[in-house]
Amino acid sequence: MSATERRLLTPVGLMAVLGLLAAVAGDPRIFAFTVPARPTGLAAAVSGSTVALTWQSGGGSGHTYWLEAGSAPGLHDLGAWPTIAPNLTATGVPAGRYWLRVRAAGADGVSGPSNELDVRVGCGAAHLAPANLVADVLGAAVTLSWPTVAGVTGYVIEAGSSPGAADLARLPLVATSLRATVPAGLYYVRVRAVGPCGMGDPSPEATLRVGVAPPPTHLPIYGTVDASTLGSCSAAAHDRWVVDGGDGMAYRTWHPQADPSGCIYAHEHGDDPATSRHAAISASPVRFGYIGRRMDHEEPHEGFKVFIANPGDVNDEGRVNRVYSRSVFHMGTGGTRRFSMPHHSAEIRLIHPEFGLGAFTQLMMDTGGTGAVCDPRNPTPVKDVVQLGSPCLLGSAYEIWSTTQSVRHQGRIVYTAFATPAVFDPITVLNPASPSEVVYAWDPRVAAIRIFNSDWSSFRGCERESYAQPGYWYNRQGPTNYYTDAMGEELPASDPRALLQQISVSDSVGAPATNDGLGQFKLRRSYCQQRARLGLKN
Repeated sequence: MSATERRLLTPVGLMAVLGLLAAVAGDPRIFAFTVPARPTGLAAAVSGSTVALTWQSGGGSGHTYWLEAGSAPGLHDLGAWPTIAPNLTATGVPAGRYWLRVRAAGADGVSGPSNELDVRVGCGAAHLAPANLVADVLGAAVTLSWPTVAGVTGYVIEAGSSPGAADLARLPLVATSLRATVPAGLYYVRVRAVGPCGMGDPSPEATLRVGVAPPPTHLPIYGTVDASTLGSCSAAAHDRWVVDGGDGMAYRTWHPQADPSGCIYAHEHGDDPATSRHAAISASPVRFGYIGRRMDHEEPHEGFKVFIANPGDVNDEGRVNRVYSRSVFHMGTGGTRRFSMPHHSAEIRLIHPEFGLGAFTQLMMDTGGTGAVCDPRNPTPVKDVVQLGSPCLLGSAYEIWSTTQSVRHQGRIVYTAFATPAVFDPITVLNPASPSEVVYAWDPRVAAIRIFNSDWSSFRGCERESYAQPGYWYNRQGPTNYYTDAMGEELPASDPRALLQQISVSDSVGAPATNDGLGQFKLRRSYCQQRARLGLKN
C-alpha cells in the first residue's frame, strides 16, 4: 500500500472528496450509472497500536474503498483512508475509541456504508470504572470522592431519582472529589471515568439521604436509649431511625452522627450500611437489639457498631479485600457492663464471590472473661482489656474481644464464623479492685500505666477495628436455612426465640479473604468527625 493510500485525510479534505462524488452521483443530467454495492463484513483485529481491517466487496471491480473514522457513531470527523484492496492495516494508531465503516467508490458514484465497528485501541477489554464511590452527608452538605483511575482525562458524576437513573444531574469534572450543598431529597449517585476510549462503566451506586430520615414505622420500638447519648438531638428525632423487625417490633438502626435535621448525636454507629456494594447485603435491615431480645438481654444502644467491607478495599496493612461483608458488633467502651457481660451481639453477613460462598449469622458472641491486654503471666483470655494494676506498661490503648459463632444442626456444626472486634482507645478502663467503677482514660491512674505519647483520652472510643473472614463451612449436603437460639443451638422455626441463619451449601475451610491469601481482612475505622461533642458512653 502506498503512502498516499495510507494517508489520513483531514475532515475538510474528506468532505470535499465525498461531496464531489455525491454531486456526480446525484447529477440529474447523468442517467446511466451504477452505484457500487456497499461492502459487507467489516471486521477488525487490534494488537497494541496496530489495527488490521478486512471486509468483503459488495460486487463489481475497479473500486476504490474509503475507510471512514469517527469519534461517535455515524460520524467521519476523524478522516478516511483510501485503499484499492478490501483490507487496510494502520500502525501507530493513538489510544482511543473509534467508530469505523467502509464505502466503495467507483466511476458512477459512492456506495452506502458497510456495517459500523466500535474499535478501541489501548483501552483494554472493558470500560474503565472507579472502584468505589464514597459519599458523606452532613446536613445539606454532600462530599463525594473516589479513587483515581489511571489513564483517564476526567470523570462524570450522575445523579438520579431512582436506581441507575441520571435524570437529576450529569456533571463533568477533572478532580476525584466534589463537595456541594444540595436540596433535601433521596439521590442515587454514581461516577464514570472518561478517557481516550470515551466514558466508562459506572462505579457502584451510592444512595444519599439528604434531610430525609428513613420511613417511620408505627410499631413499638424495642429497648431504651440513655438520654445522655442523644447530644443536641431529641428522642423523637432519634426514634425516626428505626426499621421493621418482622416480629411485631421496630428496632433502632444505623444513623449518621450528624442528623439531617442539623442536630448532633453524642454517639455513632460506624459505617453506613448503604456503602455495601452487594445488593443482598445493603438491602438487609440493620436491627440493633434484635439478637439480644431473643435471650432477654438488652444491650446499650450506643454500643452497636457497623463495619462494611467490599472487594478491592485496601486496609492499613496494604492488603486487598476479596469478600463482601457487613459486621454489626455490640462493642461500646463507655461503661463497665462490658467487663462483666460475657455475651454481646454479632451479626455477620458475608459473600465470597470468587468461591461462591455466602453466610448470614446472627448470634451472641461469647466474649468470656476479662484479662489484661498485656499480662504475660496468663494465657490471653477471649476478652482483653486495659486495666489498672496490670503487670506490664501499655505501648498503646487496645481492647479486644475474640470469639467464634457456630451454627449447629442435628448435633453437628454446619458453619463457624469468626467475630473479632477491637478498639484502640477505650473510653474507660477496668479497675479490678472495683469492677463497677467508671475509670475514664484521662484518669491520672491510667496515665501511670501507659508508655505512649498520644492523647489517648481525646479519641473517646472512635478508633475501632474489625477482623472479617469467610469462616468455615461444613454444609456439603445440608439445607441453606437454619433456625437457632442466640447461642447457635437448633430451634423450631416457629419458636419465638428462633433466629434465621443462612449458610450456603459447601465444605470450605480457610477460603482466603485477601489478595495475598490471608484468611482474614482487618478493617480499621475512625469515626471522630465531631470529636468534641462525642458522648462518653459511646
